[in-house]
Amino acid sequence: MDIHQFHSLLTTAWVIWFFVLFTGILVWAFRPARRERFERARQIPLRDAD
Repeated sequence: MDIHQFHSLLTTAWVIWFFVLFTGILVWAFRPARRERFERARQIPLRDAD
């Protein structure tokens, strides 16, 4: 295995790893259990500054 094949392998592995990580973050963030927390965070700019 020369350096060009190794670079190609690492590039492919990085793309796959990034896709898996991104998909995992999306699944974690959009779980129904997180809905209330995000709903509260969405309302922060609209609150009155009493």
